[in-house]
Amino acid sequence: MAVPDVLLAAIAGFVAAILMTLFEFPFWRRWGLDGVAEWQMNSVIVSKIVGRSSREQQLPISWAISGHLFHGTVAGIVFGLFLPIIRLLLPATIMILLSAVLYSTILWLIFSIMLRATFEAAGNMRISNRAALIALFSHCVYGFFLGLAISSI
Repeated sequence: MAVPDVLLAAIAGFVAAILMTLFEFPFWRRWGLDGVAEWQMNSVIVSKIVGRSSREQQLPISWAISGHLFHGTVAGIVFGLFLPIIRLLLPATIMILLSAVLYSTILWLIFSIMLRATFEAAGNMRISNRAALIALFSHCVYGFFLGLAISSI
C-alpha cells in the first residue's frame, strides 16, 4: 500500500469515526457517558495516559471523543492494509463494504465483549449491556461508512 493509499485509508477511518460518533451522540445525550461503551473505554484509556482516575475526576468528554476518533483513524489504516487481500479474494465493491462491516463487528467483539471486564476493572466502572449493544450498532455504522469510503481507493 503506497503512502497516498495509507493517507486515504486514514481519512476514510476518520470520517467513518466521525459518523459513528454522530450516531452515538443521542445516546450520550440521553444516558451520559454510561450510554456509550466506546466513550467509556476511551475515557479509561485517556485517564491512564494522563494519570487521572476516570471516575474520581470526570475527564472532559472531548478527550474521550478525541481518543475515539484517533482509534477510528488507526482502524481505517489497518483495514486499508488488508484491502489488497480483500480485493484479491472478493473484488466486488459490495464485498468490500460487507468486509468492512465484518471487520468493525470483529473490533466490537474484541473491545466491547472480550476486553470488557478489563476496561471495567481499569476504570472502576461498569459497561452496561445497553451500552455494549449501542456499540455494536455504532460499529456497524463505522464499518458501513469505512467500506463505502475505502472502496474508492
